[in-house]
Amino acid sequence: MKKNKIEIPILKTPKQISDLLISLTGVEIFEKTRVRNVIEHRAFFCYLLKDKFHLGPTAISAYIKKQPELKTYDHATVIHALKMFKVYRTYRAEYFNTLENYFEILPDEDYVEYPRLEQLYNQYKEIKNKYKAANLKIKKLEKRVDIVKELEKKLNSNFTINEIKYRDLNRTQKKIYDERVAVILKSFDWKKNKNEYEIINCAT
Repeated sequence: MKKNKIEIPILKTPKQISDLLISLTGVEIFEKTRVRNVIEHRAFFCYLLKDKFHLGPTAISAYIKKQPELKTYDHATVIHALKMFKVYRTYRAEYFNTLENYFEILPDEDYVEYPRLEQLYNQYKEIKNKYKAANLKIKKLEKRVDIVKELEKKLNSNFTINEIKYRDLNRTQKKIYDERVAVILKSFDWKKNKNEYEIINCAT
């Protein structure tokens, strides 16, 4: 952290916080890197937005993702950063405590409503997901109802069970069915002819 004495301003926006943090430390917190010092200061930035600015993980993520190199910085990453900052702070307590003293934060009116808006947004997403799930269930039930109605229509007709089932066969299955039934029908003709022959013989 830079040692120069500076006037402590009142910070009202996330950008003012990030600008001051970068100015004080010389650490580019929005750089895409796995360098530990950058990660720790970015976690500190997330901490400031949560504890001092009262933003939730989704809102913090939305702000950080505006940075060109951190477009994949989602709310889960924010939650992890906040969790890890507690660890970072244990072995650099004096440093981060001193650094935090430079941040006098009073959220601008435009940001005061963020926590409530974020909560409403999360509720909206939850309701939207439930709506989609309900729609899928309705569509499945509608298909089942259609099947039942079709079955009722068939059962109320004069067709036999086998004739009803026949209409649900594919082309190949119908061909096999027709070939086998043809043999059975021929056997009926043969029996009919045989009976007629026996009647004629008896008559003579």
